[in-house]
Amino acid sequence: MSELQVDLTHAGVPSAELQSHAASLGKALAALDETPAGDFLRIVHSPAVLREIRACAKRRPPGVTDVVQLGIGGSSLGAQALCTALLPSRHNQFVRRPGLRFHFPDNIDPDSFAALLRGLHPKRTLVHVVSKSGGTLETQAQLHALLEWFTHEGRRFPLRQNLVVTTGPDGSLREFAEREGLSILHLPEHVPGRYSVFTASGLLVPALCGVPVGRILKGAREMEARCRQDSMLGPAGQLAALHFLQDREQGRSIHVELIYADALLLLGAWFRQLWAESLGKKKRGPTPVVARGTTDQHSQLQLYMEGPDDKLYTFLCVDRFRSRVRISKRATPASLAGRDLGDIFAAEARGTQQALLERGRPLIEIRLPRVSPEAVGGLLLLQQLQTALAGALYGVDPFTQPGVEAGKRAALDILAG
Repeated sequence: MSELQVDLTHAGVPSAELQSHAASLGKALAALDETPAGDFLRIVHSPAVLREIRACAKRRPPGVTDVVQLGIGGSSLGAQALCTALLPSRHNQFVRRPGLRFHFPDNIDPDSFAALLRGLHPKRTLVHVVSKSGGTLETQAQLHALLEWFTHEGRRFPLRQNLVVTTGPDGSLREFAEREGLSILHLPEHVPGRYSVFTASGLLVPALCGVPVGRILKGAREMEARCRQDSMLGPAGQLAALHFLQDREQGRSIHVELIYADALLLLGAWFRQLWAESLGKKKRGPTPVVARGTTDQHSQLQLYMEGPDDKLYTFLCVDRFRSRVRISKRATPASLAGRDLGDIFAAEARGTQQALLERGRPLIEIRLPRVSPEAVGGLLLLQQLQTALAGALYGVDPFTQPGVEAGKRAALDILAG
């Protein structure tokens, strides 16, 4: 099986311009290697991470059928993206033991949260609470709303057996977990939530649902090695420099990721948060947009073709899908007859690329041979490293989120008032 491919042929920046940033990128990687900021890279090499996750998965109580991850943003999107990418479509409807159904509320909308709770039974539900600081307002609200709901319904939640906490070294969530004698998994101190997909935050629920998480980490390690092989730091350095140059020198400040595989759509949402929260500082940073192929060809492509030339496009495509769906030989037009839906999907992606290129729009293509644990792990590592390196080019710290913290403080003040 060939590895993930990154094609910059039509990206609109000469290789010499990319190469001019090689020294800066090399310094940025050296800084990651020498400081705690690089812990998001080091965790993929840690056997302890995998041991902890597998041990916790083995301790799950008998009779559990559902697992709920409480968290928001980086404490939810990574695990959710891995489950939807690597488990079969409609997994929850057709799951077979020993796998579990997965649920990620990822919000505090009361209607959707109540609907989730109505479908759960406390003794058959394992709850995984994730918050690095332990003080995330939405996560605390989710947890105590869940406990209150079951108490109100007259069914006590088996706290010690069915509640697992992943958090940092201190904070109110750790204090709660220690007081109640809960299982506690480790979130490294210097790994922000949006970079935590290779910790228990991202891997525990997929492991419980049957995803081979060791293969995800293997793919991540292989991609990291690939990104260290040349002076431009492989595809991560090239992508970081390319996005930076398109934004700062060519005025293309909107970066659109068109995803031609439904299994990968939530990886787009995960990357959108990673890119926006890491780079949007000091009035700098490109705006990430996620589009679904082919659906959004009918809602956005007109803008992309004839609107302002302020966008860089990344096509995320898959060579081979899990399923084959044949079209009738009697279909019209005749070009459809006897083909597979995957053939039509690929033709639509190629056609959209061709149309954009004819308009002079720059684009990147990232191709996965198939949606495998190794390929997905490689893609996640690639995009994390790309983002961290881009932070150095923009002159911002890609591991902080002061704007988000300001919003949290304002919400707390409103509730207190």
